Amino acid sequence: MQGRSKAVVSQPQAIAANRRRLLAGAGGVAIGAALPSIGMLGARDANAQAAKAIGFQLSWIKSIQYGGYFAGIEKGYFKEAGLDPTFNSGGPNIDSVANVASGKSVIGDRPIGPLLIAREKGIPIKIIGTVFQRSPFAFMSPIGKPIKSIKELAGKTLAVPASGRPLILNLLKENGVDAATVNMVPSGPDPGALVTGQIDVYSGYSTNQGVMLQTRGFPIHILEVHDLGFPETAGTIYVREDYLKTNRDDVVRFMRAAIRSWTWALDNPDETAKLMVEKYGAPGLDLKAQLTEIKASKPYIIAGPVQKQGLLTLDLDLYAKIIELYRKVEMVKTPMTVKDLCDASIAIEANKKA
Repeated sequence: MQGRSKAVVSQPQAIAANRRRLLAGAGGVAIGAALPSIGMLGARDANAQAAKAIGFQLSWIKSIQYGGYFAGIEKGYFKEAGLDPTFNSGGPNIDSVANVASGKSVIGDRPIGPLLIAREKGIPIKIIGTVFQRSPFAFMSPIGKPIKSIKELAGKTLAVPASGRPLILNLLKENGVDAATVNMVPSGPDPGALVTGQIDVYSGYSTNQGVMLQTRGFPIHILEVHDLGFPETAGTIYVREDYLKTNRDDVVRFMRAAIRSWTWALDNPDETAKLMVEKYGAPGLDLKAQLTEIKASKPYIIAGPVQKQGLLTLDLDLYAKIIELYRKVEMVKTPMTVKDLCDASIAIEANKKA
C-alpha cells in the first residue's frame, strides 16, 4: 500500500514547489472574506466598546501554526466581533487540555489524539472546528535513503512520539510489517537525530519538522500516512461543554472572527509570517522558516469539507474513522460517537455569517 510520497530537494526548490501547489490548491475556495454591510459595521463598533474577554489555550509555543489567530488580532477581526481573546502559549511542559478543563481557558487547540483520550476519560470538552483538515503527519527520511512505503520500515530505526506508538504499531500491522523488525525510539520536537544519522526515519509534521530540515539544508523524502491507516486532524479546536451551553453566541462569534482571520492569513502569508516574527511569536523565530511553513500548511488547511462548507468546518466522516481507529487499538473503550465528540453546527453557522 502506498501513501502520498514526495521528495524535498532543497529550500529554494521547496519554496517554489510549495508556492505552485498552494496557488493550485486554492482553486474553488472563496478565500476573500465578504465585505460587511453598514449595519454590521455599526453593530461591530458597538460590540468593540464592550469586548468580552475569552481565553484560548494553544497547544504549542506562539508561532506561524497559529498565525491566523494573531492576524485576526492585528486586523481587528476579534474586536469587531466584540471579543478580546488572549492566546495562552503552550509547550512541552504545559497540559493544555487540563488548562481548558480547569477553566484557565475556555477554548483551545490540539491534535485530535489527546482530545479523544480526554473525552474518553470523561473530561467534558467538545470539538467545534478544525484548522488542519488533512494531517501533515509523515515519515521523513534522507533523500539519499528514502523510505517510500511502510514495508520499507523493516530493519530501520524510527523515531516516534510516545502518544502515537500504538497507532504506528497498528499501521505496521495493517501493512504487513512485523513490529519486531522496526527499532522504534522516542522522538522529540527537533528532528536533528535524522541529520546526524542516529535514526533512519523521523515521524512528525512535514509542515513543521519537515520545514526545519529544509531550512537547515537537509534534503528529505516525505511519506504521508494520512491515507495509509493513520487519519488525524491538527489544530483541532475544542471548548468546554458547559461554556458552550451558556455562551454559544460568544463561541460562534469567536469562530466567525477566526475564519476571517485564517482567510486573511492564508491570502497574505508574507505579512503573517512577518507579524509572528516581529510582534506576536515566541523569541527567535526565523522569518524564512515561518513563511515556508504557512505556505506548506495551506493545502492541508483548505482540504476536505472546506471546498463546500468553508474554513474550520468539521469532517464528521473523518472523525468517525479516527474514533474507530482509536477503538481498534484500545485507546477508546467507551461507546463514544461522533455526536458525543463533535458539534459541527458552530463552524457551519460561523461560516454563514463570516
